[in-house]
Amino acid sequence: MLSSLNTFRTSKNMSPVKARIAIVVVSALLFLPFLGSVRLFDWDEVNFAECAREMIETGDYLHVQVDFRPFYEKPPVFIWLQVLSMKAFGVNEFAARLPNAVIGIVTMLVLFSIGTRVHSQRFGFLWCIVYAGSLLPHFYFRSGIIDPLFNLFIFLGVWSVMGVVERRLFRNEWGSGLLAGIWAGLAVMTKGPVGFGIVMLTTGIAWLVLRKQMPLPWRKVIAATVSAVLIGSVWFVVDYIQNGPTFIMENLAYQVRLLTTGDAGHEQPWYYHSVVLLIGCYPASIFFFSGLRSQPDEENSHRVMRVWMTVLFFVVLVLFSLVKTKIVHYSSMTYLPMTYIAGVAIERWITNRATWRWFRTSALFSIAIPLSALAFLVPWAFMHREWLLRLPTFRDQYLRAAILRDVSWSGVEPYISVVLIVGLVAAWYLQRRTLRFQSIVVLFGSVMVFISLYLPFVLPRIEPYTQGAAVDFYESLHGKDVYVKPLTMKSYAHLFYSGKPQYLSSAARNMPADAWEPWLLDGEIDRPAYFVAKISDAAPWRAHSHLRVIREEGGFVFFERVRASTGPPAQPHTH
Repeated sequence: MLSSLNTFRTSKNMSPVKARIAIVVVSALLFLPFLGSVRLFDWDEVNFAECAREMIETGDYLHVQVDFRPFYEKPPVFIWLQVLSMKAFGVNEFAARLPNAVIGIVTMLVLFSIGTRVHSQRFGFLWCIVYAGSLLPHFYFRSGIIDPLFNLFIFLGVWSVMGVVERRLFRNEWGSGLLAGIWAGLAVMTKGPVGFGIVMLTTGIAWLVLRKQMPLPWRKVIAATVSAVLIGSVWFVVDYIQNGPTFIMENLAYQVRLLTTGDAGHEQPWYYHSVVLLIGCYPASIFFFSGLRSQPDEENSHRVMRVWMTVLFFVVLVLFSLVKTKIVHYSSMTYLPMTYIAGVAIERWITNRATWRWFRTSALFSIAIPLSALAFLVPWAFMHREWLLRLPTFRDQYLRAAILRDVSWSGVEPYISVVLIVGLVAAWYLQRRTLRFQSIVVLFGSVMVFISLYLPFVLPRIEPYTQGAAVDFYESLHGKDVYVKPLTMKSYAHLFYSGKPQYLSSAARNMPADAWEPWLLDGEIDRPAYFVAKISDAAPWRAHSHLRVIREEGGFVFFERVRASTGPPAQPHTH
């Protein structure tokens, strides 16, 4: 990697094979360690991992299920990758997150290849450094959610439909359109039709901006649409033949609900994603604004690429700012074009085609200082919970009970935050000494170091406060012939961490899903049943005549069903 950094500084190209090997090695060191050091978080991480586990449990790899009932919100491509990982490494946190670490390595190779093709090998390395050295872009490759794969497919679709700028991927427009459709179709198979919509919307707006030099790409649009439909048909048609239009209709209804309602309590103000990107994509977000501008000496190929990336960025930002449901990862598609445009700004500065303005330094410090302070305060506050409990926010009964859980802290965790400030100060010093390349490496490298230390040292100690007691309880029931269900809260953790077998599901009894909880609470059950509720929601369940409190811990109350069964005796099962 040192040779690749030297290449970046001197503009001397290294062997393409060596360059890619360096990127793979460094990316693996950044994304693979400690993947299993913290348990999966409700909802999304556990949700998708549970879908993969149930595929393995049932042997049904065509249909996505949760609690052994059809799950219409997501198509299966990412779940299939998790299944392959779990087949190789077992049903655990590492296996659930490994696909995204691998996708991270692939994404780095894609950025390097495209950056080299459009600009130079030096820019290819720069783009990788900017992406891996920004907070949220780096973090998502250590998670178990769908978006990194979805975003990569969309980005490749946009790149393919470009055709590209000076040196075409295909001399025939039909060919580039077909390839774009393949990527867009895979995006649809990963998360839904919005993947194809973003590719086509970006294409239309980019044509409007570049119409004086870019003919209407109708051949590409037709070819992309045909190939996207064909790719999607690989799975959708099979499902349609087996189950009719149910999945398609339910998935479309889900997409419409996200667009028009604040689903699952995630209705945020319209500027939510703008704030998330500004802070969460530090430090790339600070350079992004300078890269948006054109320059008199800008090559046409660079201008075209910049326009496409700008359009892609704002298409995603505006689209997900308008929809009612706003979750932090919905705007994660912007990370790819944002870091490209930030890379353009940095490349201009390094090559003396742009100057460093005072407000850039001010903006970097204005974000880094609060981030570092927050990163310090979070573990420090948990270590000094008597201070935390005096805050008005922690008058909530659940939060107060969760904070009282005993967690072992070493004492060094808050000081990991210093890496951000030290890195920025060192970068500022090097910039003042006109050591431009070195200052960029130190700035973005400090963020890589910060994330690589903070996640394995702090997150495993935060998780016990948020869900630890409940997950501990579910794990204690793993493999036992009992029912377990949360009350008055949405969760998938009880399914994954208790390893719920299919025969204990409502579907196995042909019972409607909405009848399952009443039957467990008041029906003639044939096995022990356990329930979990947050302490703030527990009052009505404490008064329930069939429930007995067996434990209270970490903000959760654990109940056991006490009425004796009058139903048939439990039958032995092997699983």
